[in-house]
Amino acid sequence: MNSLNIFLEKIKKIIHNEQRPFCFRDFLSFELDGKEYRYKYGTIRNNFLKLKKMDKIELVFNAGAAFYTLKGVKVGKPITPNHTSVDYLNHKQRTFLQFLQHLPMDKPAIHNIRLRFKSPSLWSILPISADSKMPIKNIDLKNNKDITLDEIDLKDHVIKTTVHNTDTVSVIISCSKSPIPLDIFGLSKLTSSLTRVEERLQRVIDSYINFNLKSNRVSKALKYAIPNHKSWIVIMWHFGQDSLTTYKGEKFEITVEEALQLFRVYSKESEKNKPMRIRKEVQECPDKPLEDAFLEKTEHQKDNDSTYYI
Repeated sequence: MNSLNIFLEKIKKIIHNEQRPFCFRDFLSFELDGKEYRYKYGTIRNNFLKLKKMDKIELVFNAGAAFYTLKGVKVGKPITPNHTSVDYLNHKQRTFLQFLQHLPMDKPAIHNIRLRFKSPSLWSILPISADSKMPIKNIDLKNNKDITLDEIDLKDHVIKTTVHNTDTVSVIISCSKSPIPLDIFGLSKLTSSLTRVEERLQRVIDSYINFNLKSNRVSKALKYAIPNHKSWIVIMWHFGQDSLTTYKGEKFEITVEEALQLFRVYSKESEKNKPMRIRKEVQECPDKPLEDAFLEKTEHQKDNDSTYYI
């Protein structure tokens, strides 16, 4: 698969799954179908130009960085579509940004957490597992041969697990309506949920070992094929805060690219038929083990009481 096709696949996931425009920041380092890709800014820019000439993508707005969408696919627009500097804002926009700066916010929290880890042999063992408690949702036989497991629904958050044929396992924690706070309770909740995933996969390994024990064909290393969840690498998470007060205005979204980071401020519905709140967030890529990334972020927040958003 050449880089243009890789870009198109990544673009489709951003537009259809995350329902937002994309920019060069999304392609500096990312994971797709269990493989990691890294591109330099010049390569990203050239690919964007080629896709634009091929009529595959179109510009949505420019906010310091150019944001695109798939041709003909509508995505959210910012309040300030052409500029991010306050010198270009009208009175109404300037007043609204001042309102955002002084808005009382809840505790910092994380959501849309994406992790990955290596597990040799798991992909080949899963389809022949004798464990009836391992529900396989789908096996992609046409394209990447990914094995997707049934989601673990914990009411206020959902965990999705995909096992790739590259021996990589991807885990996504969807908890946008109930972000995990950066405190001891949040860490406890996070580890408790991921322990369920770890134990679920370990049962498959144990079942396979027990079934093949008499044949002496089982490697001792297989017993440790599922690493401790605290060592799983955090590829990306959204870090932010929700307003303590509710918001009754029109839905909105402001996206700003600054210092290679993607900042967003938008109206968010917590639950159906409940008042909206305003969320400020930044997309981060810790690229560290879960325990280190979480504790480091917690310590950083203790040392920096003020937020660094719009």
